[in-house]
Amino acid sequence: MIDLLIVGGYFALMLGVGWRARRGAPDSYWVAARRYGTLPVSASLVATIFGASSTMGIIGLGYSRGLTGAWWSLIGGLALVPFSLLLAARVRRLEVYTLPDILHRAYGRKVSLAGAGIIVLAWCGVIAAQIVAGALLLGSVFSIGFSGALGAVTVIFVLYTLWGGQMSVIRTDSWQILLFVGGLLATLFLVLRAGLQGGGLLAGVPSGHLSFPTSPGFGWYQLLVFYPLIVGMPYLVGPDIYSRVLCARSESSARNASLLAALVVIPLSFLLATLGLLIHSLFPGLSPEAALPAALTSLAPVGLKGLIVVGVLGAIMSSADTTLISASTILSLNVVSPLLGLEKTGQLRLTRAFVVALGLLAWGIATFQQGIIASLLLAYTVFVGGIALPTLASFWRDRLGVTTTGALWAVMLGGFTALLGEVRGGVLLQALVGEGGAGVLEALFGPQYGSILPLVVSACALFGISRVWPRTALQ
Repeated sequence: MIDLLIVGGYFALMLGVGWRARRGAPDSYWVAARRYGTLPVSASLVATIFGASSTMGIIGLGYSRGLTGAWWSLIGGLALVPFSLLLAARVRRLEVYTLPDILHRAYGRKVSLAGAGIIVLAWCGVIAAQIVAGALLLGSVFSIGFSGALGAVTVIFVLYTLWGGQMSVIRTDSWQILLFVGGLLATLFLVLRAGLQGGGLLAGVPSGHLSFPTSPGFGWYQLLVFYPLIVGMPYLVGPDIYSRVLCARSESSARNASLLAALVVIPLSFLLATLGLLIHSLFPGLSPEAALPAALTSLAPVGLKGLIVVGVLGAIMSSADTTLISASTILSLNVVSPLLGLEKTGQLRLTRAFVVALGLLAWGIATFQQGIIASLLLAYTVFVGGIALPTLASFWRDRLGVTTTGALWAVMLGGFTALLGEVRGGVLLQALVGEGGAGVLEALFGPQYGSILPLVVSACALFGISRVWPRTALQ
């Protein structure tokens, strides 16, 4: 009961912060009035990155394959370094609200509209993964049914996002990330103490779990090809990453915040994977994503358990709120508002309506989730296949000779190929290319060719069509 009261108090506090920010101006809701410096933006970036994919996902990967599980967010931390040096200031300088706004400036409305559709589709899967992680943690630790926990988490984070927008999110991210790190360190202490009392920290660790940078379950193909392209790319062009940078008050704040976030993400990645590895030594035979809840249930005393759960839920909430706001803002500003000709006040009301609609849609998707990491990979594959290369090319459009037509076909063909490769486990793509074609694709692009092929198709369309199709005026 004490632990439940602590978690309930945290939820009430979050809702109170959102309620107090409900009367903010449109720019406060979309980009936090662009008034925050290096430390708040950096903390918000870290809180956004360490959502479901870190708390449940990386600990689960550390549990199932060891230290190489750190690569899930470690590759993102490394990607933030070139983002900071090359892109962060450029993104902030544009004074836009969303990633599709960047596509609109470079290529026109058709490309922006196509890109917005793919982002919203993919990010609904990301939001659903965050909800699932929160529900798994809440349900497992407090013996609540999954459906009830899923509904509770959805209602809390949708209401908080609906009222406060980006302003409330960035205000709370700084202390939420402190709670998150504190909770992880407390959990690590409990696990280390239990391991020492049991006669050995690493006695039950499977062979190969201490290997790094590769392991029996994670080879050079994943490290050098699959993870950089599919997992790392969203850190260079992700709408949630861009939404954080657009809240910065200056270009230098955006650049410095991104670099500082990278320096924090890298050690936290190893901490999470190590925690999963140590939990495996204590509690073998669990489902990987149940590792953290099992450790908390067995090792954490009353009171501390509630505080640790609050810290982890804070990270999940930060990431879920940011992705929900990003998707809702894109849908309202880039898709619907231009059709209706709304002013900013009407656009804000529309954004809030989409927060509720997309939150409910993500809740529906979450009821069919089969794994956090698998769901995130699906979403990243669709996003990267359709959006990554046209967005990156937009910053150097004239130098690369990219045309509007090339960008439009890159978005559509890349996104469509990604859907073919991911729907029903890639059955549609395999049926289209046949057994022989599948063998050729696997020889060319590796065992996860269904995720790599969309990026190749997008690149061929972007640069190939731009070379043969006459340059068109911006639309």
